[in-house]
Amino acid sequence: MNGYYRFPTINDSKIIFVADDDLWVVKLNDSKAYRLTTNLSEVSSPLFSPDGKWIAYVGTEDGNNEVYIMSSNGGPSTRLTYDGAFVSRICAWDGDDIIFATDLSQPFGRVANLAKINKKGGPTTILNYGISSNISFNDSGIVLGRNTADPARWKRYKGGTAGELWISTDNKMNFKKLISLKGNMACPMWIGERIYFLADHEGISNIYSCLKSGRSLKQHTNHKNYYARNATTDGYNIVYHSGADIYYFNLEKNETFKVNIDFNSSMVQRSRKFVDPQNYLEDISINHDGSMVSFVSRGKSFSMGNWNGPVYQQGKNDGVRYQKTRFLNDGKKVVMVSDESGNEQLEIHFIKNKKKSKVLNLDVGRPYDMKVSPKKDELVISNHRNELLLVDLKKNILHKIDKSKFSVIGDSFNWSPDGRYVAYSCSFNSRLNGIKIYDVKNKKSYKVSNPILNDFNPVFDPSGKYLAFLSNRIFNPVYDNMHFDLGFPRGEKPYIITLNKNTHSPLYKSSPKPIKSDKKKEDNKNKEEDFKVHIDFDGIENRIMAIPTEEGLFGNIGFINNKLFYSVHPDQGSFGDIPWYDFSSSDTSTILFYDFDLNEEKVFMSNISSFLIYPKLERILIKSKNGIRLLDGNAVPSKEIINKSDYNSLTGKIDFNRARLSINPISEWEQMYSEAWRLQRDFFWVKNMSGINWKKIYERYYNLVSRIHSRSEFSDLVWEMQGELGTSHCYEFGGDYKPRRNYQVGLLGADLEYDKESKAYKIIKLIRGDIWSGYITSPLLRPGLNIEEGMLIKAIAGNKLTKTTAPNKLLVNQVNKDIEIKVSDSDGKNERDITVRTIPNANYMRYRDWVEKNKNYVHKKTKNKVGYVHIPDMSPWGYSEFHRYWLSELEYDALIVDVRFNGGGHVSQLILEKLARKRLGYDITRWMGTESFPEGSIAGPIIAITNEYAGSDGDIFSHSFKLMNLGKLIGKRTWGGVIGIWPRNLLVDGTITTQPEFSFWFKDVGWNVENYGTDVDIEVDITPKDYAKGVDTQLDRGIKEILDELKKNPVIKPKFDNKPKLGK
Repeated sequence: MNGYYRFPTINDSKIIFVADDDLWVVKLNDSKAYRLTTNLSEVSSPLFSPDGKWIAYVGTEDGNNEVYIMSSNGGPSTRLTYDGAFVSRICAWDGDDIIFATDLSQPFGRVANLAKINKKGGPTTILNYGISSNISFNDSGIVLGRNTADPARWKRYKGGTAGELWISTDNKMNFKKLISLKGNMACPMWIGERIYFLADHEGISNIYSCLKSGRSLKQHTNHKNYYARNATTDGYNIVYHSGADIYYFNLEKNETFKVNIDFNSSMVQRSRKFVDPQNYLEDISINHDGSMVSFVSRGKSFSMGNWNGPVYQQGKNDGVRYQKTRFLNDGKKVVMVSDESGNEQLEIHFIKNKKKSKVLNLDVGRPYDMKVSPKKDELVISNHRNELLLVDLKKNILHKIDKSKFSVIGDSFNWSPDGRYVAYSCSFNSRLNGIKIYDVKNKKSYKVSNPILNDFNPVFDPSGKYLAFLSNRIFNPVYDNMHFDLGFPRGEKPYIITLNKNTHSPLYKSSPKPIKSDKKKEDNKNKEEDFKVHIDFDGIENRIMAIPTEEGLFGNIGFINNKLFYSVHPDQGSFGDIPWYDFSSSDTSTILFYDFDLNEEKVFMSNISSFLIYPKLERILIKSKNGIRLLDGNAVPSKEIINKSDYNSLTGKIDFNRARLSINPISEWEQMYSEAWRLQRDFFWVKNMSGINWKKIYERYYNLVSRIHSRSEFSDLVWEMQGELGTSHCYEFGGDYKPRRNYQVGLLGADLEYDKESKAYKIIKLIRGDIWSGYITSPLLRPGLNIEEGMLIKAIAGNKLTKTTAPNKLLVNQVNKDIEIKVSDSDGKNERDITVRTIPNANYMRYRDWVEKNKNYVHKKTKNKVGYVHIPDMSPWGYSEFHRYWLSELEYDALIVDVRFNGGGHVSQLILEKLARKRLGYDITRWMGTESFPEGSIAGPIIAITNEYAGSDGDIFSHSFKLMNLGKLIGKRTWGGVIGIWPRNLLVDGTITTQPEFSFWFKDVGWNVENYGTDVDIEVDITPKDYAKGVDTQLDRGIKEILDELKKNPVIKPKFDNKPKLGK
């Protein structure tokens, strides 16, 4: 049996490594491997102590990445750190201290510095090296790894954060670059006279070495397929992993050997398991008589009665992903998408047995939605190529209806009730999306709307008289509440078209309506075989009418009888605690319906996510966090029904957990790997994969899938495979990991230091954040507590603190809890007990303190001539932060725009527009001062500061700032990742992989910002020595440059004299 081996560390002949999410040990002279840990969660980065007695490693037993220690012979592990920060790796041992990389005390989560902790525990100490992620040292000096991450995740990367090695040999913190290579470096190891490291400057990561002078570069390994990764040393030999194997490099012989490992795991994480289908629902459909529901969960297809009866599974039990199951008209079969062949294709299956009826070998792409004709075995499909396809399931014939060149069709299409027509939305050009109707019989499409901007979600009414759709047509500007600006936050409405030119508007009643006699429904309907929809296409775009409802933000739309249903959701703030990659539903929508008989709008149901209407059944399928319901659309559900949790026809709730969903992990991982590879093939921004032999890459890494024993190992493999593209934004995260505990540390919002004399913890710094917010600040700053820096914390919840019992150790699993703390003045007097409520993290507070410190520093150094703005990313948060400061900093003559550590997004163009405003004049008042025109224009110069951590839209901002000649760009070359993503294709277990789809081109450098970055006008680094002194050399240089510009071209406000005299 072979495992997937990673993170080796060596001491003499003993190697400890990670496999199956645990630590294992093997000896060079004995291939038998033994498990050292049986942890609940993943482990990584083990490192032997110099004497070989201890292993420090990164563990996640309590939820967060922390430092743990254990005997190298096995036994219990001890958690050492309780910082609530992210520990990325164990870097080195320094005597009894363990040095590790962490984002502790950083205002930016993506940035690491080095810290240490004693093997017996106690407080964590930040080392004054500044931004760094690895270290190696001996008597001759220190080598730092800056940005030395895992080069295998973005192979052949050469951008601003490519790993660098810096060396100091004078014990005075005077560091310089060890060696310059056009590639990515990692894992520095100073052994004897040479410094060994990983580098991929020749196309693939191998071990190299050089002298401390940077000269005499030598290559020691010669891997051709898989990167050498995560190398460590005991000072005599080096171990690392490549592919799924561990290699041993013998320095004396200058030879590399693959370590033979006899690996016998119980493979618990590869055992069959069951999951709840409700948690992995992908797609739901109701059959034609409303008696059964089909659904896809975790890539498996099921059909069952809505509220009772057996559950039927279609297709293979494992190893195949099924999607978009739809009932056919005969009530006996379903059609669905299968990837059994290695590509998505259509299959027809019988409902009640696992017999496959038919496989259609047609190129349907990756279907986004499928809808079956109400009359025939015909199917309309929209796919990832933005095509709309018509498939004759009986004849196995595919016809392309249309292709939307500039936008996705998605689910924005529907059949007419007689099955002759298909209405769909489609791009007319790069700016306009309108509605078309396709005549299946004549194979011709007709434009039926003249869009103002975007018409979408067309749907026929069941009588065949009308077509409804949603549209952006209302330009009703709303004033911004913070500054002078106008926007269109809503702008949508539902509209209706009369399909026949002789059909009167349903919104206008011109004649009396007789009372219907009480007959059975079927007597009031046209016979299905005689029912036909008649459309007069001439002048149809002039028969569009607005539904009399308020403009808003609309979602779904559909008819039941003479009622038009639509969902509306509120316009809300755009940033908060929900990340951009969150795919969970939010129940903020309300279903309304317009009753054409009564000409009035009513509420059907609130607090829903989405709905789907089955007009023939007069039923509405509603999705919310409270479950999925199939309700009668003719009756507004009562609160009593909505509040019931029973699964039955009265409440409409459907229990999808009636199905028993079995998972074979290794079969699922094989399927997921193939789909992740296929997603890159189908969505990567250029068809030739930038010259990468993508099929060869598939085969290379697929050979390792069988060695995977855990979900974290699968993640590692996908990162490596996608990394072969050598392109930014190839991510993988999420998915079905084994459960872990989440014992988060409650924080006090303060930096503490153990004081030996008082045997207590001194408050070194109180993190202020936004004190006025009431919650984004240190709880110790609550009014009435009178806590100050320098005071002492002596006990937590009655437990006395010691050097090895730091406050955070007693605050595990105490987030947002009221905790009693014993404090005293700095001299130990005036002891008292206070109660504070702990907080979950301090990152935002640290960020606010960092920005305020920089702003005040700029004001002071420039004597209030220059303002300061920092933009943390180009998401709504960054947009918010920009305006928070920009609106007040406009008061100053000049402006420093700081985009260091900018995490990217999409709003850079909006910010650049504002920075580009040129002051043309002033608006003078008698009593309210003077206002610049245009409002929000800077009187004098602007400079921008950037660094290697400014990426994606931060790259774009930095480059555009230069192109627009807005000012000088100071700092370091940026990250170099400008091929954007649109995450929307989840793997079966909820994993998100991202495909680089939107490649950026600039008029000066073309494609060359990708995998390079943006060069600055003035390069300034912050060295470890600068950091130790607390000097921000980049900000200082920005201040110098802008003051020089102000000196050359001072801002002189007009005197505003010679005011007009209007008298004679």
